[in-house]
Amino acid sequence: MTVMKRMLALAALLFSLPVFVSAQSAQVGVSAGFTSSDMYGEVGGNKVGGDSRRGYTLGMFLNVPLKKTSISFLPGLYYVQKGNTTVKDNNRDIWTALRYAELQANFVYNTNGPKGNNFFIGGGPTFGVNLPSAFVSKTIVRDPIKSDYWLRVENNVNIGNEAISDVRFGDYGVNLLMGYRLKSGWGLSFNYSAGLRNIKPLATGDDYINNHVMGLQLTYLVKNK
Repeated sequence: MTVMKRMLALAALLFSLPVFVSAQSAQVGVSAGFTSSDMYGEVGGNKVGGDSRRGYTLGMFLNVPLKKTSISFLPGLYYVQKGNTTVKDNNRDIWTALRYAELQANFVYNTNGPKGNNFFIGGGPTFGVNLPSAFVSKTIVRDPIKSDYWLRVENNVNIGNEAISDVRFGDYGVNLLMGYRLKSGWGLSFNYSAGLRNIKPLATGDDYINNHVMGLQLTYLVKNK
């Protein structure tokens, strides 16, 4: 809970910055899109990493231009699906579905095109807290009487740093961001986040597991009156 409180306090601080920095020019934005995630690392000398897993993301962000520069501060709070696929064939589909509330604090450079369209590129740190997550499996059931069907089973992911834990609480890393925004406020952005936190509980020696996720998002920046 302490980590959650700290993240909420940090989010409140970041989203209140426009009041002190550039309140009149700050804009609110929303985004939604898709993610492709995987988990990389090494446990007991064996490489960790399956196939990427598709998910989705949505969130809200601020665009805060820094006065007399082409730089903007883009703090955002997002729901992000991470994890990976461990088994996938004609009969089975097994994956880890990790869900996070993620705070991003990006700084971007804007080209500010002559027609009001804008290409931007930048990045910043990310901080995430775990939301309810699951190990999911789908297995095809061959039924000689009825049509074959997929049986879906979900088991909760235990969050913590104990012997019974599956994933450590929290995540942080570095985010790279680029995109294009039209004068109307609509835009498209791409990001790549590399996790720096070792999410393996009770890691020993050189054991580690990191989250990695790519995202493609449709965005809309609300115009100020």
